[in-house]
Amino acid sequence: MCLLMSGTAHAALAAPVTATCQAPADRLMSAVVSEYENLAASRDPLRESSNGNLAALAQWPDDSDKALTDYGSALKGLMTRLTAIKTSDLCPDQALNQALVKDRLNLELDGLRFDEARVPFNFGDGFFTTPDYAATGVVLRTEPEARAWIAKLKALPAYYATETANMRRGIKTGFLRPKLVAANALRVLEAHASQPLPDHSLLGPIKALPDSIPQEVRGRLLAEATDVVANDIRPSERALVAFFRDDYVPAAPESIAIGDLKDGKAYYQYLIHRNASTDMTPAAIHALGLEEMKRIRAEMDADIKASGFKGTFAEFQTFLRTDPQFRATSPEDYYNQVSGILIRAQGLLPRYFRTLPHLPVTVHEVDPQLKSSSSGYNPGSLVQGVPGTVIINTDHLDQSPTYGLTAWAMHEGVPGHHLQIALAQENAALPMFRRRDDINAYVEGWALYSEHLGVEMGMYRTPYEDFGRLSLEMWRACRLVIDTGMHVLGWNREQAMACLRDNTGMSERSIRNEVDRYIGWPGQALGYKLGEIRIRQLRAKAEAALGPRFDLRDFHDQILKNGPVPLDILSQQVNQWIETQRSGDKS
Repeated sequence: MCLLMSGTAHAALAAPVTATCQAPADRLMSAVVSEYENLAASRDPLRESSNGNLAALAQWPDDSDKALTDYGSALKGLMTRLTAIKTSDLCPDQALNQALVKDRLNLELDGLRFDEARVPFNFGDGFFTTPDYAATGVVLRTEPEARAWIAKLKALPAYYATETANMRRGIKTGFLRPKLVAANALRVLEAHASQPLPDHSLLGPIKALPDSIPQEVRGRLLAEATDVVANDIRPSERALVAFFRDDYVPAAPESIAIGDLKDGKAYYQYLIHRNASTDMTPAAIHALGLEEMKRIRAEMDADIKASGFKGTFAEFQTFLRTDPQFRATSPEDYYNQVSGILIRAQGLLPRYFRTLPHLPVTVHEVDPQLKSSSSGYNPGSLVQGVPGTVIINTDHLDQSPTYGLTAWAMHEGVPGHHLQIALAQENAALPMFRRRDDINAYVEGWALYSEHLGVEMGMYRTPYEDFGRLSLEMWRACRLVIDTGMHVLGWNREQAMACLRDNTGMSERSIRNEVDRYIGWPGQALGYKLGEIRIRQLRAKAEAALGPRFDLRDFHDQILKNGPVPLDILSQQVNQWIETQRSGDKS
């Protein structure tokens, strides 16, 4: 395993709230923040267990009717207490906390009103992959931790039963994922249920117990866990397969548009707000996507010219998809290429960032049972000693050209997801919810901005690699057009695939998987480009306003120091920083 370590000491990005915020209103807001954090923790045992909570290690998320009703009541109570606090009475840090908690509460309450629990999965991912991600992200060091994991395994059938009940409510009310998405979920479930018992992924954490636990005890724990998998989990996996095969897939609609469901258009507008931090209409987002596609295409044409290739855009795409120089020769070669890119980027980071995280990043291949799932990034935990992980998928290497790997690795690793998420996790000055929050437009917008930052870093060494970057950027611009097109504006799947085929260098397999992902995860893909556009706009504004006083490292600190925030709040924070810099105050 290749372990890539950060190369500089960590320094705090922000002053602790408690150091400057002691007024009565500030203390009231601190109490609301603590209550919100406790509520959020109770809803996310997987994250809590990764931070050392032994009780959470034995639990799964609870989406039962009672749990969701209680959650809604708690959210409303919190909102009442939060809005009773006058913002003008708060110090700046607590005013920011108030705005962030209010935004989160509104989104959660809206999600409950739409009864999102009826659709607990998307294309190739969801409640049924949660156990494997939990197994990948946990490190058991003691016998009590191992026994908590076994208790978690025993509780898994009940978790599956709750999610099945929610999906049955979706069938009854006509709120389901499309048939195409449901059929893929069935394939994933069938593959998982067919694992040989000794190789079952949920036994992995027990098999990896350290030698500090006596061998006899380790053997006993493994036997107990194996019994649970064989006699409790295996039947529940088969029941899930039967439910999807016999009930869900037959009931699922042929239409791919979320807008065709009851209240679907209103739900999609909510998803735009949640995933992209904007209230833009689908039509406006669609038009912006078309504008971006036109701009990016001109830059792609310039790269083709610089490469010396003689031929059309389509012929250049074919060349990139088929020439052996753009193929990994083996899974090991693919792994080594990704690792090499991250090592090279890591060495350049101090020129562009004042603060780097302690948490290392590693490269790991996706679980063989989840080959139909996509690659990506899994956050680690400094507390648990689990590195952040860039996950690669070496299935179908013949359809995975490598000319875009540099941009992809920077997006998922450094300075993209790993740097941003690890810095937030390690920033003890922030309330816990801000260290752990996952605001899509910010998180994905930063990662896409990081791809573009690679141009300044000199990461793209050939016109082919830069074309790979632009192809990925074009892909994200196409998302604005495709997602809105399919879910509200009447596009079909073939139109969406043609948009990617005609404008990017993506392989046919990647095109198919991406379009199906947008079908199964409405709105999520919008945050990437809209977030990146906002960050680049803020940088351009700061550069113009500050001139020679602009320092890119300081700008990056401003973007990263508060953890993930909605785009409008990010704009407010950066604008305040610009005014402070203009006045000569460097604090």
